[in-house]
Amino acid sequence: MATSPIQQQIQQLEAKAATLDSIVAVAKTPGGRLTEDGKNLVFILRRAGMSKSDVAKVLHVTPAALTKYE
Repeated sequence: MATSPIQQQIQQLEAKAATLDSIVAVAKTPGGRLTEDGKNLVFILRRAGMSKSDVAKVLHVTPAALTKYE
């Protein structure tokens, strides 16, 4: 049975969400602190032009938590 365009979009979004969850799992410790990989990710995303608040949203932290890594 063929999937509808909406179902395809949902599947794509679920795949992207799973990828993002994997990135966050590597970027943060179980206690919520940034790992070295997480610190590198912050640097890369900020250099790519993402705002501090957007990077914080991706990593599920506050923008203030990123201040010490800049």
